[in-house]
Amino acid sequence: MTEAEQGVIGCVLIDNDSMFKVYNKLKPEMFSTEFCQDAFAEMLAMYDRGENINIVSLSQSLENHKWEPEMIAEELKECIAATPLSTAMKNYADAVIKDWRARETKSLFQRVSLRPCDIDNSIAEVLTKLEEIQENKTVHSKTMKQIVAENRGNYFNEHVGEGLIKTGFYRTDDCLGGLECGDVTVIGARPGVGKSAIVTQMIGQMAEKDYNIGYYNLEMNESQVYERFVSRMSEIGLTRVRRAKAFLGGEKEAFDKANETLSGYSITISTGAKSVSEIRAECRHQRYDVIVIDYLQLIKADRRFGNRASEVGDISKAIKALAMELHVPIIVLSQLNRISEMRETKEPTMAELRESGDVEQDASNIILLWNLDEDGQYKGWKIEKQRQGTHLKEVLQFDGDHMRFIERTETIEQIQARMRQKDGFREVCGSTPFD
Repeated sequence: MTEAEQGVIGCVLIDNDSMFKVYNKLKPEMFSTEFCQDAFAEMLAMYDRGENINIVSLSQSLENHKWEPEMIAEELKECIAATPLSTAMKNYADAVIKDWRARETKSLFQRVSLRPCDIDNSIAEVLTKLEEIQENKTVHSKTMKQIVAENRGNYFNEHVGEGLIKTGFYRTDDCLGGLECGDVTVIGARPGVGKSAIVTQMIGQMAEKDYNIGYYNLEMNESQVYERFVSRMSEIGLTRVRRAKAFLGGEKEAFDKANETLSGYSITISTGAKSVSEIRAECRHQRYDVIVIDYLQLIKADRRFGNRASEVGDISKAIKALAMELHVPIIVLSQLNRISEMRETKEPTMAELRESGDVEQDASNIILLWNLDEDGQYKGWKIEKQRQGTHLKEVLQFDGDHMRFIERTETIEQIQARMRQKDGFREVCGSTPFD
């Protein structure tokens, strides 16, 4: 850790407002040590959330990562001791940036090829990257040789797929392989079919694996979101959670246990952001593993358009750009239009994504959900689009009172045949062997 890096961290710990001076120009990756990178990244996240940044609060945040409490306290105390005045923040930041530029430039010249046959490409590469370094931009472009060297060891071994986010639905994860960073996955359904319920279950299942999740719900308030989570976790019916005035049987124990479990999850819920730019401002320093947005048609565009289809298309592209910028997978819920309801099977296609031909283009994965029976107990669930794999179609059983979906081994055709048989018995006898 350099004196300048200690100074930057010390300045913020002494005076939180000093962060404003470097907020848009200093990035975590510009620090030379991993501890400083983690500390500054956490400080940015706390600053965005409006939290007070001091030794105690920053230490508690960093303890959730990979550092020992004693080591954290010692390093932060040294930072404050090395910082006489917070007014020197700009000078410290400039020194950190110059050190970063020097390291990046040295690394660039060490890896560039100087062979006569490569010299023209090498000069072009060096000039491009030096301009990016001069403008304080992280270098993103790489030669194919570098990409091959970095990636070839990730395939054909027992660790394949380990870095991908799993939704907790076995067959879906097996088909997708997991959610990749930078991908946008769209889940579409008609109103009332259960798209918010299924994404709530996904979030809970991902949180159980210690993923850090940002959940942007534009449809419900915090209490309504909480009710869905606690109902699923406690296995107490949603109606009872919302209306019961006293516990029955083992409900109190189940309710308390569910709340304790939920309190330990790394889930941040926002119901205030209304546009992609507002979502970006809230989440760009939070280091989420996955972002969930519920739902697409409620997001406002940052500029005016002549028609709603163009507006939704612009929003779709902005979400894709956000996924690529933050290098995280984003799950977006979307409504479908009414065309699928006119079909006998009610099975939708991605062409029914409302107001959104662009969504079909921008999404990496499109998953559709629909009712297979009138009661909504059985749902069709299919991966309609996947850029890097095959498609899937399966049956989910929905326990609406507990907000839970269960994967079934039966096929959609078998469920539909059973429904037709059930309707036939009703017509003949007025009741069915299934009632």
